[in-house]
Amino acid sequence: MFNELALKIEEQLAKGSNFAIAQVVDRIAPCSGKVGDKAIILESGEMIGWIGGGCVRGIVIKEAIDVIKSKRYRRVRISPEGGTRETANFKEYVMSCQSKGTLEILIEPVLPQPELIIVGKSNIARKLAQIASVADFRVSVLANDVDVQMFPEAHHISELIDFGPFKNLSKTYIIVTTQGENDEMAVKKALQTSAPYVGFVASAKKAEDIKTYLKNEGIPDARIIQLKSPVGLDINAKLASEVAISILGDVIDHFRNGKVAAAIPERMEDLKVPTPSTPTPEDKFAEEYYINPVCNVPVSRKNPKHIIEYHGEKVYFCCDGCKVSFERNPGQYIKS
Repeated sequence: MFNELALKIEEQLAKGSNFAIAQVVDRIAPCSGKVGDKAIILESGEMIGWIGGGCVRGIVIKEAIDVIKSKRYRRVRISPEGGTRETANFKEYVMSCQSKGTLEILIEPVLPQPELIIVGKSNIARKLAQIASVADFRVSVLANDVDVQMFPEAHHISELIDFGPFKNLSKTYIIVTTQGENDEMAVKKALQTSAPYVGFVASAKKAEDIKTYLKNEGIPDARIIQLKSPVGLDINAKLASEVAISILGDVIDHFRNGKVAAAIPERMEDLKVPTPSTPTPEDKFAEEYYINPVCNVPVSRKNPKHIIEYHGEKVYFCCDGCKVSFERNPGQYIKS
């Protein structure tokens, strides 16, 4: 099982996918999960591995999805007595399964570092590539007459300012630091992508001029507002290396604190004309899982413990205990 999980983890990291790792860290028998048991949970709610069955599985899936969103670890305690203690990093649940054991599970998010695309070959660009690479970002550089000697840390270098080869920019950060070399064209192309963060290294006056140019070029106001310029944290930076640190600090803050704005459509015209969206991880989760009305944890629609027909609707349960409680007083759990 460990080898299988290791391979799955490598596979998800290679894809750049977010997921969570859950591990049983404490146990009071009887319960099927043992200390050291672990699983990974994908954003879709798919679980690979073992941490326990019944209500435990549903609870962990539910909490893991929230952990991925919040980007914070959480310790979950599931016991017969339950409890009401809850913080950002701790939560209690009632063990509704008949085993009546107790488990404590640590759930941690795994969020691959996003890609950083640097446009330009200025001194700030070179310093930014150096420190971003040390911070485990995957760095790409686009600039006229650029070469490997300028950016030895970069994973990808191109003399064309072309974002076409990048297949998925929804988790990508773009920093334009052209410093007078085709600034307008570079910023315009960057904003025409789906990247949630586009920064332009410039003075306040230059930034306003660029925004006026973008408006005249037909870039929607909603997208222009998202341009971060001047870019970087206000640390009174003077040297190129200090400016690079301030920029990367803002990128990390944006990434780690969940400040990414609503997804930007791949095509600019989609900012004006709404189009059907592709299913989100939440949509896929809702299709596969049903929220048990008794314990409020997800139950797989494909493999529930029990199904009851109530007022023409199917109600799914994770264990015998929840089914029995529901049958005693359905109105307590589902309002007409």
